[in-house]
Amino acid sequence: MEENRQKFYDVALSFLGKDVTPRDEIPDEVACAITINTIHTKAFGYPIGGGASTYLLYRALLNSPFFVKIDLPEQGAVVISPTGYRSKKTKIENGHVGCVGENGIIMSNDSKSGLFLENYTLVSWRKRFVVEGSYPMYFFRRI
Repeated sequence: MEENRQKFYDVALSFLGKDVTPRDEIPDEVACAITINTIHTKAFGYPIGGGASTYLLYRALLNSPFFVKIDLPEQGAVVISPTGYRSKKTKIENGHVGCVGENGIIMSNDSKSGLFLENYTLVSWRKRFVVEGSYPMYFFRRI
């Protein structure tokens, strides 16, 4: 794995089982984007961008000179199904963002507990956000 992608992945792993944003300035139910931004800040000294919004985080990823959009998931990549991009109205009102781990496991903020957990697989993410939520699913590699 490239050095920067490995660094991002290692920092994400170090937060497993922890509340990445313990001050709860953003409610746990919608803290996924700020969680990924906080992990990036810990790894590189600055956020990706977009604050607590998956919509704005997606725009920041698209425009970042430090990330490239990739077609296939890989360990250490950001996975995002951004709010504002669903193709039809569904019960799933908010998108989500996480980090791809080993063997197709995805680590992300858990909306119920506020902890950063291995809480999805590529299959379960696709089922929830793409099939049930009508959101796209994008991957970005840190370069």
